[in-house]
Amino acid sequence: MLLLIASIVMVVIYSGYMVFNTYNRKGKLTGMAGMMIAMTVGMMSSLALGFELGAIQRDLTISSIVAILFGLGVGYFIGKPISLMASLDGMLAAIMGGMMGAMLGVMIGVSYMMVLFVDIIFIFIMSIALQLTGEVKGNSQVDQVAKTKGINIPFIGGVLIVAIGVVAVGVTLIFNFQGNHSLVNQSQNLQSKVPTSSQENVGYQIKTVDVNSRGFGIENIVVKAGVPTKINFKKNTGLTCIRNVESEDLGVDVQIEKGDNFITLDNLKPGTYEFHCGMHMYFGTITVVA
Repeated sequence: MLLLIASIVMVVIYSGYMVFNTYNRKGKLTGMAGMMIAMTVGMMSSLALGFELGAIQRDLTISSIVAILFGLGVGYFIGKPISLMASLDGMLAAIMGGMMGAMLGVMIGVSYMMVLFVDIIFIFIMSIALQLTGEVKGNSQVDQVAKTKGINIPFIGGVLIVAIGVVAVGVTLIFNFQGNHSLVNQSQNLQSKVPTSSQENVGYQIKTVDVNSRGFGIENIVVKAGVPTKINFKKNTGLTCIRNVESEDLGVDVQIEKGDNFITLDNLKPGTYEFHCGMHMYFGTITVVA
């Protein structure tokens, strides 16, 4: 969570700096460079912020709205010193970036590897946009000579950012693999010590809902009132956007993993209760009969 908060602060500060820098050079920037800067910063700022808010909030609506509004403001103010067309480019790119980033964040959740990857891409792309501020009208002979040099400080900086990003993501992948491997070993050791699921589920009525790439395998579950109930949301594949099962009617908000995911429901009264995935894309109901 601390990494996500730090990433949000970084996105806001870097975006604000790009707006300030563009205003300072508004009289020197070419029209094409200004439009590209506005589009790049509007897209990347809303995409990164949308992803981070989506991972924290797990709410597609709020994260999309906040990210798009932030990107619209950045895109407008960074393009305004150049031209109205540059502002329009920045705002349109912000709408697309905000929606994509929020959707990605809600789908993936809090994944430190992905947060790190998005941050690295954000810094790299924004650094290139910052270099575009050197595209000025009427370049001097000194500037032209500097451009003809094959290796310069911005080029070296870009190479270093990519190299650091590759190493950081690689190290994160190694640690994740080792963590998952140790969890598998712990799970195998515990299986010999823990009672079987059938013993644990004595006295409960059990219903199983398959979770796959098309949503919930059963859209309506029928159970008896007054009988303790366990619903097993059995996730058969990792190739699905369903990460959470939520129900405002039952006060349920549970993250599910691949395999069995039992949710215990006691003292159910007759009626119909709705549940859905975290993105509000797939829905189902629980019908309790007397």
